[in-house]
Amino acid sequence: MTEHEIAPISDPGWLPGTNIEAPIDSVLVMEDRAQLTRRARISLKSGRNTLACWPLTPLVADQTLRCRIRGAKNEAVKTDPPKVVDVQLKRRYLVKTSRPDKEREITAAIEKLTDEYLNVYDRTQVASHRRKRNMEITAGLAHYISDRLAVGPFDPQWPKQIDKLFRQRAELEGSLLEDQDLQDDRLEHLDRLERELYSALQPVSDYQAGLITEIQVPEDGTYLLEWEYQVPCALWRPEYAAEFEAGDKTAVCWQSGGTVWQASGEDWRNIELSFSTARPTLGAMLPLLSDDVLASRQKTDHEKKVIEVTSRDEVIQKTSSVEDEKQSDTPPGLDDGGEARTYRVPERVDVPGDGRPHRLQFESWLAEAEAGFVCLPEKVGFVFLRSVQNNESSMPLLAGPVTLIKNGGYIGRSKIGYIAQGEKFSLSWGSEDGLVVLRDVVREFDETKLRKYKKYNYRVKSYLANYTGASRNIRLSERIPVSEIEQVEIKLIADKSTAGFEKDDQGLLTWQIELADGEEKTVKLAFEVGMPSKVIWGG
Repeated sequence: MTEHEIAPISDPGWLPGTNIEAPIDSVLVMEDRAQLTRRARISLKSGRNTLACWPLTPLVADQTLRCRIRGAKNEAVKTDPPKVVDVQLKRRYLVKTSRPDKEREITAAIEKLTDEYLNVYDRTQVASHRRKRNMEITAGLAHYISDRLAVGPFDPQWPKQIDKLFRQRAELEGSLLEDQDLQDDRLEHLDRLERELYSALQPVSDYQAGLITEIQVPEDGTYLLEWEYQVPCALWRPEYAAEFEAGDKTAVCWQSGGTVWQASGEDWRNIELSFSTARPTLGAMLPLLSDDVLASRQKTDHEKKVIEVTSRDEVIQKTSSVEDEKQSDTPPGLDDGGEARTYRVPERVDVPGDGRPHRLQFESWLAEAEAGFVCLPEKVGFVFLRSVQNNESSMPLLAGPVTLIKNGGYIGRSKIGYIAQGEKFSLSWGSEDGLVVLRDVVREFDETKLRKYKKYNYRVKSYLANYTGASRNIRLSERIPVSEIEQVEIKLIADKSTAGFEKDDQGLLTWQIELADGEEKTVKLAFEVGMPSKVIWGG
């Protein structure tokens, strides 16, 4: 905490008491607001003191305003402790008249520029008339020469006369183009001056605010005062940068930061800045519960004879976020896992109140990673470089965008979900151009009328080729459906599928494909879906 030795400042003329300056010392930026803390060390006389602090932004939320006072060295006071009797925010709205001096200055500039424009306009009109006459004389001379050549010899003076006319026309056209450019600049300047004149003629509104604090102290001395309040028009969002380092050991250099926007009406200079996921507007009230009514009915004769099933893609829930991102019901904004977190920027910073984004880093660390090539041909026909690393931070990583840097260059942006401390997470570093993937799917239908049974046969072929100039190990994954009802049977045809795969309970099959430079391989998968004729498959 930095303590500011404050001296009285000029009287604003509308706030009672001794006027002091208490600059902003620390700021806590939340999801949709900011909490500001002003500190000042002040010499006070015993008894009641009235202090005025200004200027402040008029956007201060009055209900969040509070003030604390203590000895400058935090020593216990033997006598009655000092106390804050009252603290309030006073605002005033001023409308200033137009600015006559500025109006006269702009008017004089407009008149001068208008005279210049009119003078040049007259000159250009004369030059345009001379150019027109030159063109008429040139056309007449050309017609005269054509007539003379039909009945007489060629006159050597004709080329000199034509050359002289063309030189005059070139000079006139060059002068006209130059004047036209200057006239366009003058018109643009005149338009700008007219807008400035309109602004100078308008009344100027000024909304001001100041703090008035009444303090009761038992004895003369130096005291430390702190004012806290919240303001809107300020927010932050997490943003990260990750750099892939390939060497003896593959590692990921991670940087955590936050992007802050603020247009609160005042600049934050040399402050201690912290980011928080707290949401004070949500309060602490439990949600209201409502009844969930369930009803039952008898199946119809048609429903008893026919079973309707559909195929769907479902996210597989796991305890790790390596394969899948966590889903959260947190409102749009910050996903903090349900617990408020605070991230502190290590150094004092400046945040102008211009409403523009300002990125500030608060943490960096290096983590060893396991890197490999991954291919999911059912989703997209590319091979991606993926790294898996631990969250080495002492805090969770919030959901947010990630800037990816590889080999010292920017390769794109990704995103992460909420990642707990020490949890593994994965990053994709883009596709490998030299690895080619093609996928082909064949579906065949067969129905046995006698047994009243039908089958769907699937044949999947994934073609891989390596043209990277080095051998590559690729982790290729395919999947087969998983039945949730006993009437539908899923059968993997092993003799028509490429051997060496690993299969999990969710129907995911994974091959480790080793490809030398220039080598090509085909991975096959065959399975069938069987069901009675009374089952209607909607997918």
